[in-house]
Amino acid sequence: MTSRRRKKMDSIQLLFLLYITGAYRITPTAALQVVTGLQPLHLQIQQEATYAQVARARSSSKVFTVILRSTDYENKSSELHIHPHNFLLHNQISFRENYRDSGAKAIYIDESKTDEGTGSAYCILENYGIIASWQGKLDHNNSVFQAEILAIKMAIEAASSLHRPIKIWTDSLSSLMAILNPISHHSMVREIQTLLLSHIHIHLRWLKAHVGYLGNECADQLAKESITKGDPFFLSKPLSYLKYEIRPATLSIWQDNWDNGETGRSTHDIVPRVSNKPVGWNREELMFVTGHGPFPSYLHRFNLQTTARAERKEVHCTMPQNVGLPSPGISELQQCHLNYSG
Repeated sequence: MTSRRRKKMDSIQLLFLLYITGAYRITPTAALQVVTGLQPLHLQIQQEATYAQVARARSSSKVFTVILRSTDYENKSSELHIHPHNFLLHNQISFRENYRDSGAKAIYIDESKTDEGTGSAYCILENYGIIASWQGKLDHNNSVFQAEILAIKMAIEAASSLHRPIKIWTDSLSSLMAILNPISHHSMVREIQTLLLSHIHIHLRWLKAHVGYLGNECADQLAKESITKGDPFFLSKPLSYLKYEIRPATLSIWQDNWDNGETGRSTHDIVPRVSNKPVGWNREELMFVTGHGPFPSYLHRFNLQTTARAERKEVHCTMPQNVGLPSPGISELQQCHLNYSG
């Protein structure tokens, strides 16, 4: 973005910053942006443009020192892959069926995420015992939703060889809602939709988490263990993580501009680090720090005062003899003389 356009963006944003802070009109825009925690408008535009370039145009981009490759992130699909007339998944997915632990063969899935990584797992139970299981280890960049969707897909593939009805139980309501969405853009969700329609004997069910169901507790334990013991499984980073990576890179550009700028230096001495959180100053504190307020030097700068130095004033006040105060000497304070520097 050219310097001229940046100045134009700053002039637009300045109007809103003045309304928010009540600052003087010529207060440096850079200082107001830092104090309010609002990124410069041209950086916000650049941030959104970078996201669109990588996520939608599928081309690589560089923000500050961070290189963003489109191949590292999920690719959204836009076309309708299943005709609405054939989209009958509501017959295979239910949220309302009451769970009953009868000992029949069923599959339970769960996921776990910690600072060490993300885990995904399923277990097949029959007669209250685990007869098969799977554990997958994902990167810490992968989301909980990705781990849950992966577990559902792996469970469906495991159940596809069976020739009798089987239920897959999950405590992830968001995953089931995504699978029921006929226009979902998530590639793995679309794969699951195709698999389910090809295997109508497989049913997905929702159950409440952490209420003591044996299958759910087993899957939860396997998911936690999979973070360190599971088979490594590569999935592209979610687009939500793309925003997470762009944000600090944009913040670094803002910090560099703030450190090397020519305006707002008095504010920079007190607030050297930029942040998306407001400093919390009131109007008077803001005027004092920026130096843009009813000060002699400021008024002289705009020919509103003859000198840049403070003028010495005298204020005389007369106090009545009887003011109703208990102090015996208060009646003697008939004249008060106050000298101050304006």
